[in-house]
Amino acid sequence: MTKGKKTFQPLESKHICRIYKILHQQGEVSFMIAQESESKVDALVGNILGSFGGQDFYKTTEEKCVAYLWFLVKDHAFTDGNKRTACMTFEIVCEANGLVPAYRDFTLDELAVYIAQEGTEEHQEVIKMLAELLFS
Repeated sequence: MTKGKKTFQPLESKHICRIYKILHQQGEVSFMIAQESESKVDALVGNILGSFGGQDFYKTTEEKCVAYLWFLVKDHAFTDGNKRTACMTFEIVCEANGLVPAYRDFTLDELAVYIAQEGTEEHQEVIKMLAELLFS
């Protein structure tokens, strides 16, 4: 087997929408998924996996995982349950990529609340800092 950099395993928008639908079936979110939510999630995933001038916006697997959490919380793609969907998505994308986040003095739910309250001007720097904090 050839050693090399492991390719990031993304979650597609259909998977994230499925997570939301499961949360709805379990009574964790109040509203069924809206049609416009699916296009919002599709755009969000495109931004996370996007690049400019041949450079990925989020360079490491860890940053990409945190970007899923950040944008699902901040962009409010769903009528209800954005933080719950973001947390579940984050856990799944981390597991798919062999990552185990270290929640030191906070829980994932507390991190989602922090992200919801955080400004957005320097979001790429905050995502990088959170990736270093969670995965170092």
